[in-house]
Amino acid sequence: MPEKPIPEYDPLVSKSYALHYLIATVILIASLFWALWDEAFGQRPWKAFQEQWKDRYGAFLKTAKSKSARSEKDVRQNAEYQQLEQAWKQADHQSRSRREEIQKHLSDLSAKILAVQSVFTDRRAYVNAVTYEIETDSSTSGKKSKQDDLKKFKDKLATVEYPDGTKKKYNFDQLEETYNDLKAERAKLGAELADLLKPVTEAKTKVDEYISEHMVDLTPGQVEGLQRKTEEWDPKIQQINVAEANIVDRCESCHMGVREPLKLTAASMTPKDRKRPDDYAQAFVSHPETELLKTHDPEKFGCSPCHQGNGRATTSVEKAHGNYEHWLWPLFPKENVEAGCQTCHAADMVLVSGDVGWNVSEGKDLFRQRGCNGCHRYEGYDKEPENLQSVDQQLKQLETEKKDNVKQAADFMKQADAAQSNEEANRLNDKAVGLKVANSKIDGRIQQLDFQSHSLMQDMKKIGPNLKDVQLKLNKNWIPVWLRKPTDFRPTTKMPNFRLRDDQIKAISAYIWQSALTDPLPKQKPGNAEHGKELFETRGCLACHSIDEGDQMQGGTFAANLRRVGEKANYDYLVRWIHNARERTRPYCPYEKKDIGPEDYAKKGLAYVFDLEHSQCPNDGHELQVQNMTVMPSLRLSVEDAQDIATFLETQKKQDSSSYADASFMDDPKLKNEGKKWIRHYGCAGCHEISGFEDEGRIGTELTFEGSKPIERLDFALFTEAAQRGGKDPISNPEDLQRLPDGPAKAPWYNHKGFFEHKLAEPDIYDKGMIKSDTEKLRMPNVHLTKDQVRAITTFLLGSQETSLPASYQYKPQDARHDIQEGWWIVKKYNCMGCHQFIPGQKTILMGMQRYQDAQEQLPPKLLTEGARVDPEWLRRFLSNPALNDKDTNRNGVRPYLQVRMPTFSFSDNELRKLVRFFQALSQQPIPYIPEQVPTLTAKESDMARSLFSSTAAPCLKCHATGNSQHDKIATAPNFLLAKERLKPDWVERWITDPQAISPGTSMPSGLFKQQQNGQWVFAGPTPPSFQGYDKDHRKLLTDYIFQLTPQEQRRVAAAMGHAQASSSGRSSKNKASGGSARQLETHPAVRQSASNGGSR
Repeated sequence: MPEKPIPEYDPLVSKSYALHYLIATVILIASLFWALWDEAFGQRPWKAFQEQWKDRYGAFLKTAKSKSARSEKDVRQNAEYQQLEQAWKQADHQSRSRREEIQKHLSDLSAKILAVQSVFTDRRAYVNAVTYEIETDSSTSGKKSKQDDLKKFKDKLATVEYPDGTKKKYNFDQLEETYNDLKAERAKLGAELADLLKPVTEAKTKVDEYISEHMVDLTPGQVEGLQRKTEEWDPKIQQINVAEANIVDRCESCHMGVREPLKLTAASMTPKDRKRPDDYAQAFVSHPETELLKTHDPEKFGCSPCHQGNGRATTSVEKAHGNYEHWLWPLFPKENVEAGCQTCHAADMVLVSGDVGWNVSEGKDLFRQRGCNGCHRYEGYDKEPENLQSVDQQLKQLETEKKDNVKQAADFMKQADAAQSNEEANRLNDKAVGLKVANSKIDGRIQQLDFQSHSLMQDMKKIGPNLKDVQLKLNKNWIPVWLRKPTDFRPTTKMPNFRLRDDQIKAISAYIWQSALTDPLPKQKPGNAEHGKELFETRGCLACHSIDEGDQMQGGTFAANLRRVGEKANYDYLVRWIHNARERTRPYCPYEKKDIGPEDYAKKGLAYVFDLEHSQCPNDGHELQVQNMTVMPSLRLSVEDAQDIATFLETQKKQDSSSYADASFMDDPKLKNEGKKWIRHYGCAGCHEISGFEDEGRIGTELTFEGSKPIERLDFALFTEAAQRGGKDPISNPEDLQRLPDGPAKAPWYNHKGFFEHKLAEPDIYDKGMIKSDTEKLRMPNVHLTKDQVRAITTFLLGSQETSLPASYQYKPQDARHDIQEGWWIVKKYNCMGCHQFIPGQKTILMGMQRYQDAQEQLPPKLLTEGARVDPEWLRRFLSNPALNDKDTNRNGVRPYLQVRMPTFSFSDNELRKLVRFFQALSQQPIPYIPEQVPTLTAKESDMARSLFSSTAAPCLKCHATGNSQHDKIATAPNFLLAKERLKPDWVERWITDPQAISPGTSMPSGLFKQQQNGQWVFAGPTPPSFQGYDKDHRKLLTDYIFQLTPQEQRRVAAAMGHAQASSSGRSSKNKASGGSARQLETHPAVRQSASNGGSR
């Protein structure tokens, strides 16, 4: 074959790829090293965190150890510690010689037992084996032969060599006896040694416990243990795996200090050469509320169910925190971290644990107080209308069924009359009778539903006032001005700004005015404005309402500021409202859907009387709404007092009511239908009772799971790209811009937090630039929130999520904790915390007012342990009628010396039951409560108890009311005669022992009793000779006496103490106001008086 010609340019010959291969090889090797590095470090940033943790925590522990040593040294120098240490050393010295002797003997015994045991166990094994063969041998001769061999073996002597070299020979029985005797002797000596060690161990335990209890931080030994653990630490992933809830969290791989026993701050975790805490220092801090970890053990709950984020991710901080587009649940921002509480605790109205929970609790409260639930349904809020609607539907169905039964029964009776046989007639008659019996059962069910309806209508409250009464209570010309922009008239109002046009304002005003009731009001006499001002400032009105504006404003924000009420309110209506805010002009029948007037009652020959005891409709017998749906209670004022307060409030004005522009257009009937359209469009009936809108539903979207919505379903409108990009904030209104918690957004805010905050700051922000008709525009009004309030509601909404956790992780207890949940809703609903302290450290509105700074004993009582203090049945009666008197109601039933008045809230039976159970559960009291039987005192014991009760060292009647009008003017505590039916004896014992532990700051003196070494509690002051030899509890003696106190006995003691003279004698006005100085009670050195806050007995 001819050879092929060689190409002129053969790449295999003429071209080299060495450089390409070299470059490829270098890239491959570099890629390999990069992959190895990335695998070891790049994808494991937690390793760097743990290395830093090891260095920084180690350095911190060195400092902590030296501090701990100094602290321990200070503790050891304490006289009480030295006494305990001396007792330990003395106990140790007394038994040391005998213990050493026993321990030596025990050591010798153990060696002997070991020597005997080594021989005995072998021989016993052979004996047991032969015995088994004898038992299982079926041959008689075989058994005898083996028994003979066994006897010979047992008789054979065995040599035991003891540790001292001596040798002894024993047969089997002797060997067994010797072995058991040695063990018995060792057990006897061991028991004696234990008895000798017991007092030493107990004394040493007391010494160690004293150090642990009095050390602020850990002991040096404990710190050393942490140091060893830290030094030996090898980097590894820290993982929590809860299979039940599909939780895998590796957060503690970086956040190493979360569960450390020492308090770690960012500053303490910052190296000395750095001025500011870096990312590592921020990551190593302790959990801010360690108490939460006790009830939310991370081993069960993990981290991400509360904080969100991607607990599995470890490749970067960004991914671990879930701050990337492929993860739906990013870490809650630090300022909204309490959102996680809402996810599982949606049924709780108050979520406070130490310093945690106040933000989300405020958000939950604001959602109701600012009327958000008027437009938006949220599970748990404002359930009564839905429940009432369900009851109404059931009533209608039952009424229809009842009518059908009557008609069908009549038909059966008619057929029975025409039946061809008696058998057929009886069968039809039985059917008719059966339908009549069925109707009887239906009547019973209807009655129960009416009872339920009665309670629901009592519970049902509206956020805003009843607008059926506008013609009776408001200045007509004021209404359009108010609707234009409520905050111009009252900056702190809850009424939001709706961005209404003039024509809408006119139409809405016209409908409300023309549809209102026009029943005449009784004319009221003018009152005394000066006296009204005093009543307004002292009866407790300012716990809910405020007065004045700006820096001069005082009072609460739960209800309206009344600074300009004189410009808008009708005097006659204002008197009625102050006297009884629940009084309606006409009752409303939800069954007939109309207001019931005197003409309806007249048709049935009934008096026009409607209240909680006369609440049935004259037309159909069903339950009426007989109260205004307001939470404002009755202060049980006289008509004259109500007139005085109304007269004072009428003076609260900036301009005369006649100065408002004429609004006669409100009478134009042509505007009414237009107004009805806009009232429905804006959902006014969500907050107000308006004629024709009683059954109107909510107009907004449900927000129960708003935080779970994918970000794509939140309509950022034209600002989607701006939110993703960041930069200039789209809000241009300066007032609204100030509402943003973090100020104008510069960074990207395309997330739930950004959407909620901008929506709350300027509700129509997402309409900007959009072309929409009037009915298409966003309807949400501007609620004019502060930046803190925006943050609180945002936190609440962020936590409003549909969780994937098992149902067992949702906090829905069925025990006493459920009673606490339900009770908080009522407490917040009626603003009980405006007057009373429920949580240690919680400040009430009245506490912050100037008039109470020097008169703390005039504050309402703290309710920290109310369930443990009072009998639940008494509490139910008291909450129903705080005056504790059906005739004389213009008074406080328990504390007549207080000027502030416990109101009558007209609680329903349902609310009363929940509140009583709430207080019981909050104080961890059993339900039902079984009263303690108080033993009857002997005559001698009564005399002894009386001497304690009237002792000059602690004169009980000096502060407690007695019923004597002169004395009670200066009283600062309740009458003892109420104790028997009101208080629980065990609580009284604890109270007189240490009142500060129950109600910190109370003016009740401490140190009245002291405990003897034998455990007996005795009176700290002087006692008469009759107490000699009395070995019972003095506290119990006094408590039993108080619970058996009669009016006659109390008058006798008061007379003996000279109260009649003391009451009438001249005292300084200062002492009369304050009940005397706290120091006046310190007539015995053991009696210590704290005069911070009284009235809590």
